[in-house]
Amino acid sequence: MTDTPQHALWNGPAGQAWVQAQCLLDAMFAPLARVLADAVPPGADWQVLDVGCGTGAVSLAIAGRLGTDGHCTGVDISAPMIDTARARARDDAVAATFLVADAQRHAFPAARLDRVVSRFGVMFFDDPQRAFAGLRDATRTGGALHAIVWRAAAENPFMTTAERAAAPLLEGRQGIVTYRAKSCLSN
Repeated sequence: MTDTPQHALWNGPAGQAWVQAQCLLDAMFAPLARVLADAVPPGADWQVLDVGCGTGAVSLAIAGRLGTDGHCTGVDISAPMIDTARARARDDAVAATFLVADAQRHAFPAARLDRVVSRFGVMFFDDPQRAFAGLRDATRTGGALHAIVWRAAAENPFMTTAERAAAPLLEGRQGIVTYRAKSCLSN
């Protein structure tokens, strides 16, 4: 694994927060997961890669649509999120594979993928040219990329409104303010 700011972020508090809020985030982003899952016809015997799969919602939805010879692999830089995705697949008896790796640097087998999907994953590439070249090389002729990404922060106030509102209240405070959400995996 590489030592990058993204690796540190998603294997630290951001990754843990995403795991803790998995139920809420899955519900909030369910319409987007459906759009990506619908890119795979029911019963298709395709090989699908979910880039930046997080806790696995899109990967699991796609795996449930695939035929008996199809397979979905989720890849994410966050070990805590991949651990959660693996647990979800095991608990739901869904045949999906999850890999802790940096998708922009990982050497995927050439010309094996029918679809590459990503819900908010590809936008974090620090070297997009290298990353997309590698994903293209891993995709068969006729394959496709389906990605959903946020606009830049300046064009997307949803992503920064809470931070801007809280900033004056947190000036001079040390540490991180966290919240606890009940995990879907808890009893």
